[in-house]
Amino acid sequence: MASSRRNQSARPGAARLTASGHVAGRAGRSSPPGDEAAAAPLTGGDGGRASADTHGHAAGRVRKRLPPVRLAPREELAAAARVAPLLRAARDLSRWAGSTHQLTSSGGLAPDQAVAAAEALELAHREVEAAFRVAVATGMLARPGADSGPAGCGDVLAAGDAEEVLQAWDSALAAILTAEDLDGLATALYTVGGPVRMDGLFDAYAAAAGTRRSTRATDRTATDQAAADQAAADRGQEPDEAAALSYALETLADLAVVELGTDESPGGLTVALSPLGVWGIHRRLRAQGWHVPVLGSSGRNGAAGLLATLASCDAEDGEAEIGGWLAQREPAQAAAELIEAAASGSPGLRGAAFAVLDRIGVVAGPAVRAALAQPVLRAHAAVWLHEHGEEAELGPQDRTWLLVDLGAGLLEEADPRDVVAELLPELPADAQAEIVAGLWQVSHPGVTDLLTALSDYHPDPAVARAARKAAFKARSPAAGRGPIAPADGPVS
Repeated sequence: MASSRRNQSARPGAARLTASGHVAGRAGRSSPPGDEAAAAPLTGGDGGRASADTHGHAAGRVRKRLPPVRLAPREELAAAARVAPLLRAARDLSRWAGSTHQLTSSGGLAPDQAVAAAEALELAHREVEAAFRVAVATGMLARPGADSGPAGCGDVLAAGDAEEVLQAWDSALAAILTAEDLDGLATALYTVGGPVRMDGLFDAYAAAAGTRRSTRATDRTATDQAAADQAAADRGQEPDEAAALSYALETLADLAVVELGTDESPGGLTVALSPLGVWGIHRRLRAQGWHVPVLGSSGRNGAAGLLATLASCDAEDGEAEIGGWLAQREPAQAAAELIEAAASGSPGLRGAAFAVLDRIGVVAGPAVRAALAQPVLRAHAAVWLHEHGEEAELGPQDRTWLLVDLGAGLLEEADPRDVVAELLPELPADAQAEIVAGLWQVSHPGVTDLLTALSDYHPDPAVARAARKAAFKARSPAAGRGPIAPADGPVS
């Protein structure tokens, strides 16, 4: 299926050796945020866990970002939408209602007519309700007094082109997610990016929707309800909640939003978004302002788009994105774009930009040397040139600023514990304490967050104490620090 693939090596080459001998490592990336209520309990089949961890620790704000996905071709998506049972049921219901004019003055189906529709179309009562919502939402069926739907909308599944079919399916998805309060559940499945065990899904569903929706499952037959109640009791769940989850999954599966499967453990039923579901939830999240990168699209974007995508990629996908992006540019042009993006980006994006410049090699030298004139890039550029056999001066002020910038960049994506463990791993504790004690003087917007992380999570008491004191000084209005970036200086 089209899904994200996540691990702890999202940004290729982001670990760098500073000229001062400090190792700034690439710490593990925390799980991306999803719907805070729904995503936290989800556990994937591989043991991966989606959490409500927030990004942007160094910046002190939540960043709306989710893992990248690979979207299926439009024709493949449209083909899946054409045969979605719920969309076809909506078409059949619109034809039935249109031929018999069985809508009430309020635009709904009368109870007796709903029963008649269920018998005529061989649908369950709940399926008729869902099909009616979809038929109205897609324009297949117009309410009395309202403008009629698009011409031939009832036949769009058979005669419409891919875009028309996907537009109809997207409207159906919006209607179902709204009517069933399933946005949180869908976002959680998107966040995980893979199959989810049913027990984890139940927890997510209960957190997102609560038990208030359980009354919607009362249309099940007595036999079905008894079986669901018994299965719920076996798992220690409330029967009504299990019935509501079952109903929700059936509805999503009927619209081809989710796929059901099994894992290797006995009774390991799983659910995951289908390629069509990934496409639909991706559209909704993007419209809501989330950063939802798509794998394979970086070549069409500028350097800033590439770097933003790399922030959420694993190593394998990241290498593929870099390769595709570089293949569409001359090396000198690519280097210039990366330098421009690094100059206006966050600390994490600066580190990623210079890691990508490593792929270009010596051809990037002129652009990197020109970056020495930009204060926020000077230290990065000097280290890059040094690593590629060129001379560039890097003073003590540049070294400490670079250390803070690298640490702040890691905090954007990683758990603070991982950053602390990797930032200065090869130095003895007394040397680390000495360096940390002076970091409060570094003019960098992320220094306080970095010092706070060191004070909270460094295992050596002396280093943690030095960080705590330095953080206090950094917060003081009388800290007397200089400009944000290291001052310009001579370049050899």
